[in-house]
Amino acid sequence: MPARDGVRPVSQKSIVELVIEEVRRSILDGSLPPGAPVSIAELALRLDVSHIPVREGLRRLEGEGLVELRRGRSAVVAPLSAEDLASVLRLRSLLEADAFARAIPRYRDADLDALGAAHAALAVRAGDDAEGLTTRHTEFHRLLVRPGATAWDLRLLDLLWQAHARYLQAALARSLAGPPNALRDRHAALLAAARGRSVRGARRAIAQHLEAAAQNSAVAGSPT
Repeated sequence: MPARDGVRPVSQKSIVELVIEEVRRSILDGSLPPGAPVSIAELALRLDVSHIPVREGLRRLEGEGLVELRRGRSAVVAPLSAEDLASVLRLRSLLEADAFARAIPRYRDADLDALGAAHAALAVRAGDDAEGLTTRHTEFHRLLVRPGATAWDLRLLDLLWQAHARYLQAALARSLAGPPNALRDRHAALLAAARGRSVRGARRAIAQHLEAAAQNSAVAGSPT
């Protein structure tokens, strides 16, 4: 399709991504709480797009466990549950332990430097919000496993990290008023295992890290 008035038309794919990003952000920041209705017609009107990319975006968010599609032209934000959180943490433990162990012999000095910087960034800074802290938390875990992760590992882990973010962000919002280094300190053993280049130590560290989250988590989540 040719450009009009010097503006290139937005592709169908990017419209779907726009819908996904907007709804996901609203769910994670609490603007759309669990059980809240999501009207396809209203969302299409607000974003000035057709119903087709909105429905496709919501269908993909349903695959992430964030919304539930209903008959007709509506959806609702998926509820939070202790069972759902336990499942997410159990699957994270399986996949992250394996990818972390495979990353250990592949770490370069540059990888460990990046991981150290990401760990330092877990400390709460002036002006922080839960969304930014959640993003930095996910980046630390991604860097931890990336040298040993396949494309499929990362696809599945991204899905699990995104699902956990619903619980995590609420917990991190409360932790902003606590000790500024609390989140960083909870990840110190993972950084030490990476630097120690021990496969056994890596598996033990990630298992203990996520087991603590599973034991301590309520529906609101645990910042781990």
